[in-house]
Amino acid sequence: MDSVGSLELSWAQGYNGGKIGYIDKDVICYQAGSNVKFVSEDGTETVYNFKGNGVGPFAVHPTNKCFAIAEQSLNPKITVFMYPTFREVAVLKDGSKLEYRSMIFSHSEYLGTISGVPEFQLILWRYTDGTKLATVDLVSDPVTCLTFNPGNWRQICVTTENSMTIWNTEQSDNKYVLLPQKVKLPAENPSLNFDDEKDRDIPTRASTRMSRYTVDLPKAAIAGLVGEKAEVLEEIQDTTPRVVPLSHAWSPSGDVFVGCKGGQILRVDGEIYKAKILYCPLPPASAPNSRATSATSRYNSQMDLPTAKKRTRYADEVKEMIFEGGADCVSLHRKGLYVAGQDGMLRLVDLKSEEFKILEKIPIGNSVTALSFSSNYKRIAVATSKGTFHVYEVGAAPDSVKNLKDFHMGNFVGISCLAGNEYCVSVREDGELQVWTIDKGLLISSVSVGIQALCLACCPMVHVAAVGTVSGHVFYVDLTFPKKPRVVTAKRLYQGPLTHLTYDSEGKYLVSGSDDGHVFVIDGRASVNFKPIGYTTIPGDIQSISTHSTNTVTKIVVTSNTSKNKRNGADTVLSFRVTDELVKDLRNNVNSLKYDFKDASIKRIILKLPIPGYGAALAEENSFFTLGQTSKKLYQFSLPEEPPKKEEHMHIHMGKPNELFPEAEFDSHQLPGGKLQLSPHGKWLASCGTDGAVQLRALGTLDRFVTVKPHDYHLGGVRIVAFADDAQNIFTTGYDGVLCCYSWKFSSTGVGKAKSAMEAARARKTRLMQIQKDEDEVVRNFPEYSPPSNSRPVSGEITQAEKERRALEKAQESDEIYRTPTPVAPKDATWQQVQEFESIKEEDNEYASVKQDLRVQIRDMRRTIQGMLKQNEVLPDIEKLGRHEFDLDIEEQNRLQAEADAEVNRVKEEIEFENLAKIYLREMIKRECWDEMDVKGRAIQSFFTSLEVSNFPMRKRSAATEKQLQIVSTRRKIQLADVAARKAELEASQKPGATPARESYRRDDEAADVDEGDESGKEKPSTTGSLGAMYGGGSDLFFSQFDLHTRDQKVSQIVLLEDAIYRIKNTFNKEFDEVYQKKLSEISKIKDKNKRIVKILADLDLIEDVVQPVLSIYEDPESLLTVEDHEVKVEKYLTAEQRKELEKKEKEEEERKMREKGDNARERGLDMMMGGVLEIKKEDELKKDIPKPLFMSTKEPNDWTEDEQKLAKEYEKRVKELQEEREKYRKQLETELRKLQSMIHDSMQGFDDTLTQLFMKKIKIMMVIYQEELKILRLRYSLLVEEELETREKELNRLMEHKKTMKALTATALMESKKHMDAFKEQYDILNAEDKVMDKAFKREFHDVTAVQQDQLYRLFRKRPRIPRLKGFDTPAPSTADTSIPNPFADRPSTARQHAQAKSQLDAAIQDLDKISNIPEGVEEAVWQRLCAYRREKIENDLLIKQKALILAEMDNFYKKRVEEDERLKNDMEGIFDTLNKLHDDRIRFNLNLEVQLMLKQGQVEVDPTNFIHDYKDSALIHRGVVEELNSNIKQLGESKITSMMESKDFRKGIIQLEWEQKRMLMQMEDLKNKMKDIQFMKVTREIQLYLSNEDYDGKKSEEIGKLEQTILTQLKHHEKNVREKKRIIKDLGKTIKSRDSENFSMDNDLAELNVTVNERRHIDDVNAERRSDTGTEKRYQEIVQRRKLVDLAKAQAQEVAVLRAEVERLRMRTFPALVQVEH
Repeated sequence: MDSVGSLELSWAQGYNGGKIGYIDKDVICYQAGSNVKFVSEDGTETVYNFKGNGVGPFAVHPTNKCFAIAEQSLNPKITVFMYPTFREVAVLKDGSKLEYRSMIFSHSEYLGTISGVPEFQLILWRYTDGTKLATVDLVSDPVTCLTFNPGNWRQICVTTENSMTIWNTEQSDNKYVLLPQKVKLPAENPSLNFDDEKDRDIPTRASTRMSRYTVDLPKAAIAGLVGEKAEVLEEIQDTTPRVVPLSHAWSPSGDVFVGCKGGQILRVDGEIYKAKILYCPLPPASAPNSRATSATSRYNSQMDLPTAKKRTRYADEVKEMIFEGGADCVSLHRKGLYVAGQDGMLRLVDLKSEEFKILEKIPIGNSVTALSFSSNYKRIAVATSKGTFHVYEVGAAPDSVKNLKDFHMGNFVGISCLAGNEYCVSVREDGELQVWTIDKGLLISSVSVGIQALCLACCPMVHVAAVGTVSGHVFYVDLTFPKKPRVVTAKRLYQGPLTHLTYDSEGKYLVSGSDDGHVFVIDGRASVNFKPIGYTTIPGDIQSISTHSTNTVTKIVVTSNTSKNKRNGADTVLSFRVTDELVKDLRNNVNSLKYDFKDASIKRIILKLPIPGYGAALAEENSFFTLGQTSKKLYQFSLPEEPPKKEEHMHIHMGKPNELFPEAEFDSHQLPGGKLQLSPHGKWLASCGTDGAVQLRALGTLDRFVTVKPHDYHLGGVRIVAFADDAQNIFTTGYDGVLCCYSWKFSSTGVGKAKSAMEAARARKTRLMQIQKDEDEVVRNFPEYSPPSNSRPVSGEITQAEKERRALEKAQESDEIYRTPTPVAPKDATWQQVQEFESIKEEDNEYASVKQDLRVQIRDMRRTIQGMLKQNEVLPDIEKLGRHEFDLDIEEQNRLQAEADAEVNRVKEEIEFENLAKIYLREMIKRECWDEMDVKGRAIQSFFTSLEVSNFPMRKRSAATEKQLQIVSTRRKIQLADVAARKAELEASQKPGATPARESYRRDDEAADVDEGDESGKEKPSTTGSLGAMYGGGSDLFFSQFDLHTRDQKVSQIVLLEDAIYRIKNTFNKEFDEVYQKKLSEISKIKDKNKRIVKILADLDLIEDVVQPVLSIYEDPESLLTVEDHEVKVEKYLTAEQRKELEKKEKEEEERKMREKGDNARERGLDMMMGGVLEIKKEDELKKDIPKPLFMSTKEPNDWTEDEQKLAKEYEKRVKELQEEREKYRKQLETELRKLQSMIHDSMQGFDDTLTQLFMKKIKIMMVIYQEELKILRLRYSLLVEEELETREKELNRLMEHKKTMKALTATALMESKKHMDAFKEQYDILNAEDKVMDKAFKREFHDVTAVQQDQLYRLFRKRPRIPRLKGFDTPAPSTADTSIPNPFADRPSTARQHAQAKSQLDAAIQDLDKISNIPEGVEEAVWQRLCAYRREKIENDLLIKQKALILAEMDNFYKKRVEEDERLKNDMEGIFDTLNKLHDDRIRFNLNLEVQLMLKQGQVEVDPTNFIHDYKDSALIHRGVVEELNSNIKQLGESKITSMMESKDFRKGIIQLEWEQKRMLMQMEDLKNKMKDIQFMKVTREIQLYLSNEDYDGKKSEEIGKLEQTILTQLKHHEKNVREKKRIIKDLGKTIKSRDSENFSMDNDLAELNVTVNERRHIDDVNAERRSDTGTEKRYQEIVQRRKLVDLAKAQAQEVAVLRAEVERLRMRTFPALVQVEH
């Protein structure tokens, strides 16, 4: 196929919502898949096909007309192209290993990129030469926006969803460094934003000598974090929802405006790098589009006028708001900030006013995804999520937005060529059908089917496009007029989605497929309304469909996947054929009225693929092609013409289809998946795959193919490939939303093959021309399709099912024949369902009479059964039949029984699983809480009270615990033995030198120690901190609380304390067991006594409650593990085997009882010999009555004989004695009963007292345990603090090492910078020296001219054109800006542009200076040319020196910053070192300042509390008795002091009273003296005289006041007049100042020119100085000296005169009289 030619991209259409940009003044550039599109504002399009390996990010230069594309592969490259020639400018390599994520151009020659996995680096390039300038690591978060500062390329802003960083570039000649400045993002809720400097931790209590020593540690040390996690701990703990930046724009002043996801707009100060919220949308609760607001809209018509006005004003305010998603894109203009987002509105925000204000609102219509200004900032391009491009002229009317392109963004799911080879048709997944021209790819029309589409096919015979949708419909679109497409009809074929549509080559049949395995064949003619012909089925999910037509036979091949995993590919092939004869005689070739084809009629064959494949293509001679799923091969198979003889038998009985074997295989795509497409003339085969490639082969040479890669495999590769009718164009689409058209560039041998394809297309067109014309006419007459409306059911309307139910009930009540109505197909029924309903209707009509007879018979049978049921109701119960026995439907009975059994089994299984889970949970709980407990938990309850005492449940100590305890105990014993040995050795060393006196003193001390015994030999509980020794927890191995300094000591103390708690609990448990056994014995005794009590009560015939103490479940927890029968409240379920076993046991028991009731010799002998008892008891004898003589009951007393009377008296005597015995025995029993009851009560009460004592002891033991546990907690806290201190020390050491490393790097960078700067400075000095040499060498260069000409030439040599000043990177922006220029950065052009402008202006000025007209008189032209060249060289050298000076200044600035950085690192290291020293001091103090637990009596705090935490540093802990004793002494002394004070008070009272009288009299005397003096010295003024002489003094004063007011008014008028005059003068002065300013400006310019002239004259004068004489110089010098001396003499004389005047003034003041006050 490669001999035919090559494929070249003709056009590409599509847009995925990415970035756009102006690459020229009216050309917009954007990325379209693997291509770059250029769209002019007049509609002209250009496409560039990128040939790289994959396509990554894309960037457009804002001014230099170039763009860059990155590859997406291993070691991707970035290629920069020039527009419009597409010349390769540079290739940037070695920037990433796998991918680039983002890319942006500066306004000069720099490019910024961000790489992805695995580097995550920000890279700065100089793209003109492909140099990598600087690299810095970033976080792995996805980047939302990357921009250069247009006014300063040294600033780069990078934003992610969680952060915002501004990178500053520092340069030292060829060395670049990127330094970050992180900006903290504000919270989404403005009320949560606060100043970090005001945030303070809660104050903690200060450490004192009476409290725990506290150490301030950072949160990272407390959390145990070291390294990077410690640095980001605050970010991890920060749960405040913060804004999510999506886009940003720079201002000329260096500020950054940020648009956020939530609609917020931020402003980041470029100097302090702090973000401020300019605008925040209302919270959701305040949003106007709430449900309540919309719910009240129905009452708008009833509102009064004021309410309506308020509502209108509120709607206007809502329009001014920006809600969530409304600030996704921002861009800066001179007029303000343009903001756009998901609401489809472009807004201009005013940045000059202090309040947030929207100046303009431009409706776009769709969600905006990108903004871009043209180079002159007069137009703005807007791209939307719907694939539309708009251009807005800045400042124009809001409705003047120009719609540039409308691509309707979305993935293509189908593409096909329309008959006629002029247009191609595509459909997107949202159902938008678009018509494109094949030659230029212009979108001429579109129409939507209104539902999600899945596939597309165009009919070769009719200008109709068929669209398959998810609802199972086939929508037919009329394309007879391609510019006005319309949907004309729709057929629903499937319940599920319709996934495949294929026309045969002639357009006769449309074959459709779905995931349910049904394959429909539809008539392709519009004259039969696209009627479905029939269908067949294939197992599994359909993967592909292919057809091939020859004459009247159309062969169809369908592949499917039966593994239920579509990724496995197709493993089954269905082959069948449809002929014209079959269609004509359709009823005889289908199995039923559902129109399912007969297998024999369509020659249906099912085959098995040996290798799963993708795609299918059916060619001539039954050749079948498919792509291997795993083998990367193209396989060729040969399909059989007829099914094998055993096919039907195997298919029906065995179900095993035949297998195909490949005839040939060829190399194909590198990734699994793809499709195959045969060209219309059947000679070429195209395949597309997920590797993004399209391969074309000729059927004759399948091993040779042409490959193009139109789509990126990272996005899924190629989705669809299609041929044009003449196969001259190939269309592809992928998952990137781009449609590509490739055209052939035929070779010399390929032209003939192309002609054959064109001739085949032309022949087919001729053959179908008349049919096409007729069918198109039919299609044009079709009305436009309107989807059926799904109307809601009206409330109260009866449904069809309800109607049928009511009719059935009515027929049953009236015992009539009910006829089921014929079912009607629903509105959304499929064609198959409609055919099924039609067949049912036809059957109803055919078998109507038979059904009527059956209904009559059924009615008669129902009547008979109902009569039998009535008879059954009146029968006796023994004769009644069950209701189920009247059911005639045995199958229904069996079905219901089977359902019931299945439900029972299901419920049984669920219960078994639930029981199994509960059993497992029970076993786990039992094992954890019972089996593994060495001491089981139980309680003892009191007999009479609710008191309950429980023991301590205890687990058996593990082997590791026992081993650790043994190690600690052994180690502690060794330590104690060592201390004792050292003490003994010390005493032995001191013993020989002891004197007798000392020896006796020592013995006395030892005796005293022995007498004290236990009191001084051990620590008291007050210092040990607990009473554990009193309750079995004592040990000599404990450390003293004052000696716990090391970690090992604390750990050992914890182990010993835990052992003490264990022993305390064991001790109590032993006592508990004794009490428990006591209770068991008491209960046993009570039970024994109760037996006697019960016997006594029975003998006495008394009914009293007998105390029956039993153990509760808390006392006998073992009973919980055994379930008794009486505890089960439900009836026990027995299986059939269990029931049989139970019946057998009952039967045996009955037989045993029957045998016992028979002749028992033992019982009979006992009754005969001993009356049935073995022992005669007294109570039994007393129960017997004395037998009464017979005569007493048969005779009257008067008839008794003497013997009988004696017998009667004896009987009465015996009866009386028996009664007395009985009464005596009764009293004995009662006494015994009360005694037993009191004994039981006393024993129970005694046990309760014992239990109370045990309870009190447990309380004390719990207190002791808590004391020990408190000590353990304190020790563990100290260990935790030690770990935190260690963690903090590790972190500080790590920081120190890091700072040292940075310091070393900084020192190296400093040395290199110094070295480079010195070398550069040396070069600069050399250039300066060479420049001076050129000045000095001028005369030598022009030695061949006269002196006068040489002077003239030198002046011209020194003359320079005005060169614009070059700005450095730190040059501030001008304070004033030209508002007429829309570009906000026009005042800050890029450095490269400044250099270019300066160079061009300099060249123009030099050319003006070099003109022949400027030659002085008498100078030859050759000399002039030499002068011009020499001057040009000098000017270029001067310009180079200035450039070098700027670079040297930058290098010096870079060096100073490195010095500052080095100093900062040094200070940081010193700070860390100081922190480490302080941490070491804190650690030592913490280990020495131990926290000791003491046991003291209740005390009182005498320190005055304050509002804050008090500091107890100056407090002391003393005994209460000391205070009470001091208080008593103070009271005694106080009482005596009060007595003496009262006596002194009474005495001093009189003294004070006398002193007060004396003071009063003295003050009166002083007052009288003052009054006398005032009278003597009072002056009578004119005012007093006037007051005394004038009677109407008030009138006089009012007259004077009036005159003064008039004077004031006059002065005010005069003042206002003066003010007006002054203002006029000021105004005139202002005008004068402006004129003077303009004059000064002109004079400054003249001054500059004069300075140049003066310098030239001075230079000339210096040159000619030797020729002039020095006459007059000495004379002028003498005059200056003489004038200086005269000035000094005048100053001295002026000082003398001033001294004399001061003396005269002093003498004059001495003669003045003095007024002295005379004392009287």
